Amino acid sequence: MDLSTRQASEPHTPAGFTNWLRGFVPVRRSEALTVLLLSLNVFVLLTTYYLLKVVREPLILLGGGAELKAYASAGQTLLLLAIVPAFGWLASRVSRLRLMTTMQLIFMGCLVGFYALSQAKAPIGLAFYLWVGIFNVLVVSNFWSFANDLYTEEEGKRLFAVIGVGASLGAIVGAFAPRVLYDALGVGGLMMVALGGLGLSIVLYRIIDIRERDRKARVRSERAAKAAAKPVDTKGGFAMVMHDRYLRLLAVMLLIATIINTSGEYVMSKMATDAAEQLGSDEAKGEYLNAFFSSYYTIVNIVSALLQALIVTRLLTKLGVRRSLFIMPLVVLGGWLALIMFVNLTTVRVVKTVENSLDYSLHNTLRHALFLPTSRDAKFKAKAAIDTFVFRMGDVIAGIGIVALFVEVFGFGIRAFAILNVCLAVCWLLVARLAGRLHDKLVAEAREDDGPR
Repeated sequence: MDLSTRQASEPHTPAGFTNWLRGFVPVRRSEALTVLLLSLNVFVLLTTYYLLKVVREPLILLGGGAELKAYASAGQTLLLLAIVPAFGWLASRVSRLRLMTTMQLIFMGCLVGFYALSQAKAPIGLAFYLWVGIFNVLVVSNFWSFANDLYTEEEGKRLFAVIGVGASLGAIVGAFAPRVLYDALGVGGLMMVALGGLGLSIVLYRIIDIRERDRKARVRSERAAKAAAKPVDTKGGFAMVMHDRYLRLLAVMLLIATIINTSGEYVMSKMATDAAEQLGSDEAKGEYLNAFFSSYYTIVNIVSALLQALIVTRLLTKLGVRRSLFIMPLVVLGGWLALIMFVNLTTVRVVKTVENSLDYSLHNTLRHALFLPTSRDAKFKAKAAIDTFVFRMGDVIAGIGIVALFVEVFGFGIRAFAILNVCLAVCWLLVARLAGRLHDKLVAEAREDDGPR
């Protein structure tokens, strides 16, 4: 079927909207509505997460103090050792739509339970903090697994960036909305708003799934549509990662990136705190730190949203996934080399602003696009294992391992962290080179088989 015949057989989105969207991304008319719905869905999910993130802070601080937060990542990692296999078991037995619906309903049930306990003044701080961390990594990973299962490698390379705009906007809205809603609704009210967001997300998943199964039945024959209604097979996510070289490389890349990011956040926080100590009163110190981090996060969110909307698709289309993999580690390498030479707060702030802006836009899109040529099993189960357990393990290694070792045991200064991150960035480049080669090989094999599924 040629392109004109194929497009004529597909449901259309209004031409005016499609033409507007084409100003940002090369989207076809039949794809525009699904892209919009996916963007809306991830916007809702990210906004919901940020609402819950605001709720968890007073609960953990009042329930046990800042000391409990230091061990939260380790606790989340241990929980994921049980949660990831359970998720894989469920994914082996239900369709992708039922999988998404079931996971959302489980999180909604937990949220109702936390709401009831909070109203009864029960001490839920640590449990809720751990739950929000699991919610963040698993719900977002599930969304991108779902999106991966909808698109081919060529489609995902064009469309993932504009879908990611919804995530960027959700982070921005989610960062500002709680400031208004918290005073009016309180902790319990924000929980109920988040509950409504998860319910809306289920509705969006169902609309998207029905629309895409109908489209694929027309465009790609019945094979792809039937595949969406089937469960994946029985191998677990951890086992898939251990036995597949490509998946292992993706896990190593995420682990390296997370260690660099977490140790970098420590460096900036330490230098900002040291700068605040030069001020007189505790009030002045607090105002300085609040202004510093508020402006930092605002700039990062705005820059990452602009990159996501205007640059990422063009880069992926022009360079391809393989060559784009080198951009982030090269930027990280250059930034931390600069910090070795110029150890000051201004340098680390610029380095982290650029690094996180790219991380939340280009790197985030690439991380999900790398699963496009993989099997459905990898997209749902191996991806969940990597995005959740490996991500949290990186936090643990950096936060409890490297920081504690460098600071408490050896008494190293900031330059030691910069040297470590330079070495890790070089390793990242080497792993990216290998992963890029295997990615292109998988894409070629998928095209020979007439699609990756």
